[in-house]
Formats: sequence, C-alpha cells, structure tokens
Amino acid sequence: MTYSAGGLVEASDYNGFAGGNGGGANVSGQLNTILGTGYGNAGYGQSSVANVSVAGQVTAAQWTTLVNGVNTVRKHQSGGGFSNLSTYIAGEVINATNDVSTNLTTAFTNRLTSAAAGPTFNQPNQTVNFTAPNDTNPFNGAFSRTAAFGSADQARYFFNAGGTVQLIVSSVTNGGGTARGSALGNVISLTSGKTIGAQDCSAITTPAPYSESVDLTTNSGYYPQTTANLTLYTVSGSVGVYTAQTASLLSKVSGTSGSNGDKGDTVTISVTCTSPSVGPAFNDSINITVNHNLRVIYPSTTYLANTWGSVTFG
Repeated sequence: MTYSAGGLVEASDYNGFAGGNGGGANVSGQLNTILGTGYGNAGYGQSSVANVSVAGQVTAAQWTTLVNGVNTVRKHQSGGGFSNLSTYIAGEVINATNDVSTNLTTAFTNRLTSAAAGPTFNQPNQTVNFTAPNDTNPFNGAFSRTAAFGSADQARYFFNAGGTVQLIVSSVTNGGGTARGSALGNVISLTSGKTIGAQDCSAITTPAPYSESVDLTTNSGYYPQTTANLTLYTVSGSVGVYTAQTASLLSKVSGTSGSNGDKGDTVTISVTCTSPSVGPAFNDSINITVNHNLRVIYPSTTYLANTWGSVTFG
C-alpha cells in the first residue's frame, strides 16, 4: 500500500481501507469490519463499501462513499464529539490524509461504544407465585424470561451497536404476610436492573444489611456467555430468624447460530432463590408474587439503519 499523507490515493489503498465483509476475522483499520457484516463483536450490519477496480482510478464519488462510511461509524460512537471528515467533488485531486487511517483504527477500538441509546421497550408485566407451607423445610424457586432475535447476526448487530437487555423486578407482593415471605422477596427484588451488553454487565448497588457474593461486570455480556447459565449476581441477607435468604441472577445464550462469530439468537435470563430451613416452624409459610419483565434498550438509529430488527419476548 502506498498510502501516505499528501500522496495520491491508489485503488489498492482504497480497497485496503474498505476491506472485506465478514470472512471469519476482525481486521483493525478496515471499514467493512465495523460498518458491514463483520465478525463476532464487530459489525453493525450496514451496507458495506464495495472495493474498486485496481486497474482504474479512485473517483471522488467512491472516496466520498468510503469517507461517509467512516463518518457514520465514528458519529455513532462519538456523536457530536466527532467532526465529519472532508470529502471531495468531481474534478478535485484526492490526496491521502492520515484522518481516514487514524479514524478507522479508532473506530475498531471503540466498536462497542455508542454515543447514545435508542428507544426502550418493556415486556408486558409477568408474574410468578412462590408458595411453601408452614414447616421447617428449605424452599427453592426460579423463573426465566427470554429475549429472541430474528437471526444470529441480528443479535450481533443489536449488541455491537450498543443494545442492552435487563430483567426488571418491578415489585414483590407478600400475599401471605409472613416475615419469611418478606425476607425472601427482599433479596429477589435486589436482582433487578443489571444491564447485559455485548461484552460486559453493569454492577448492582447492594444496600445494607444485604451483601453480594457475585457481581460480574467484565467478560459477562452476550459474547462471553455460553449455553450453560452464568451467574451474574448473587445477593444474600437475613431478617430476624430468617437467615441467609439468597437470590441469584443468571444468563445464558442458545438458539440458532450463524457463521459470523455469534453466540446464538436467544438470551435467557433467570432468577433463582433459596430460603433455608427454619425451625421450629412458626408462621414460616411463603406466598409471594414476583412481578417482573424484560427491558430492551435498542441501539440508536441516529446514524445507523435498524439492521437488528425487533426482540421477541418469552
């Protein structure tokens, strides 16, 4: 490649900047790795920029297409903090500048960064009822919700462009009115609101007197997960004689996989809870209703077209 500041842009330079589209690898410095299909945690699913004939000259229109692609990904990542790179008009000589090369490298580094979020959509409210008799036995409960994408690549585009998924526990109703039910409901409520992104999850603030034993933030999002449940967060606490009430938030990926480094088209988020044995039994029944839903925050479409579709809840 002959590309250098102040020199002329050759077709080989142009094609090096545009790059391929997918193909089983992420390549820093290539536009289509980020803008187009890409692979794994790179790729927004936008229209890729075609390569030019190595026997011809790079036209102003072709250069403008390439530069506008760079502007698109950098604007999505930085918003108003990025000033568009200049383009050319027909008849002007296209000179190489370091701006394209530098910004493509930055775009790859920041490929999972977005300047703004898109619309928020909440699943209709779901309920699960946990009951246990007035005895000394331990109680274990669980519930799950799923977020399914139209395809494995659409799941990639969603997370790569900044989309996130949360499980929200909106309320816990203690229908039995017991202290044990209230104690278990408290820890279940504390699992609410952890945000699952492409690579990472957000932390959860755990109030006293409760304590957390697990709170994964890095290497815990869509891409690090497997088909086995990953424990994202575990909280425990005691109320009076009701010791070590525990709730955990878990997540896994599954469904149909594609060929571009995805982890599947479905994300399942679960809550498990435990109320240890108590004794002697005295008003130790459990009758609580957990009201919950999945919340999806879609990527912004200010600079990108919606290539991720809509999430189907289950």
